[in-house]
Amino acid sequence: MLKIERFTTIEQELKKRGSLSIPALSHLLDCSEETIRRDLKELEAAGKLTRTRGGAYLGDKYDKTYSSTLRKILYQEEKTRMARFAMEYIQDSDVIFLDSSTTCLTLAEFVLNSQLSITLVTNSMMICNLCTGPNNNINLICLGGSFRTRTSSFVGYHTTDILSTYYADRAFISCPKATLAEGLSDNHLNEAKVRECMLKHSQQRFLIMDHTKFDESANIRFDGLEEVDVIITDRPLSDEWTEFCQHRGIDVIY
Repeated sequence: MLKIERFTTIEQELKKRGSLSIPALSHLLDCSEETIRRDLKELEAAGKLTRTRGGAYLGDKYDKTYSSTLRKILYQEEKTRMARFAMEYIQDSDVIFLDSSTTCLTLAEFVLNSQLSITLVTNSMMICNLCTGPNNNINLICLGGSFRTRTSSFVGYHTTDILSTYYADRAFISCPKATLAEGLSDNHLNEAKVRECMLKHSQQRFLIMDHTKFDESANIRFDGLEEVDVIITDRPLSDEWTEFCQHRGIDVIY
């Protein structure tokens, strides 16, 4: 296939799907992943798409959030390791909050495969779909609201109103960015409000984030780090983060 034909196909598929992975494009176009990487680099330089680790997506000029399809393939090994650590804190009969992150989707898979009887409250359509099988151990509470296609999640006042009627033993969130100066931040106001509500209505609060999300800010600040009890990440934090967490009694696990 000629380069111009590959470019045309890539652009058409992105318009239909919003995001694509390099392996999927390699299979679709019957060429090497290295060729796809070069094509994506050229298309990004031409302003046709935005590259990220493992693929590309069409950006929304008002929302920098990656689509859920693309987020699912990023840092899969790291998400699995972090979710395994998070499971050590979940106890039988717990009520837990899980946000719409794909990190929490991975954690939900661990919960589903455990022998624990858990009440799971979430605004994630992907987690709800995962937990709707017969005879599983999950008492699922799916928060309704306005459906956000980009993250396959429910958001808005209806979502937070219902969420505020619950009080969880543990909340697990994975926001887009966090800094020592600004705290936790998000790219979408309504998504931020759901995460904020989960933290405020939980006895123990967990932030699960891979190393790429630290020391940068997203556009909407929603909470300070004082709302977090435990940080689970995939690499040791910097000395500044370590000192900050020790001073404020935040446990760090990596």
